[in-house]
Amino acid sequence: MLNQYITGTVIKELRERNNLTQAELSDEQHKIFIEKVEDEYFIQVEHDMNKEHYISFLAAVSSDRLQMIKLYPEGAAEARFKISGVKRIYAFCNRDGLFYSDTKRHIDARDKSYDDVEQRRALEAVAKKLLGQE
Repeated sequence: MLNQYITGTVIKELRERNNLTQAELSDEQHKIFIEKVEDEYFIQVEHDMNKEHYISFLAAVSSDRLQMIKLYPEGAAEARFKISGVKRIYAFCNRDGLFYSDTKRHIDARDKSYDDVEQRRALEAVAKKLLGQE
């Protein structure tokens, strides 16, 4: 119960401080990749990590636990979390706010990308032909 209170308090404080109403599903500028490695999730975010624009932290949330890793500008936007019931991964961008990705939906999604749509695949195929990579 205490962990749920702490998790709720942390998220509430972030919302108030940054005028957030709720976390958004990760998008093209804040792609969260989740890879299962042994008993951990390896999380990577494709994002700039310079002093003006960076991912401030990554968090893994389960029904009774919050695991959080603080990130710093000029560092890598990646972390490892124990799987232990994790349902959702959060990433906080210092400019754009809080983003999330569900572990069940996006695990090992780097190759096929979770925003997979037919139009994007067709464009990628054309680009490969133009670049002679096919």
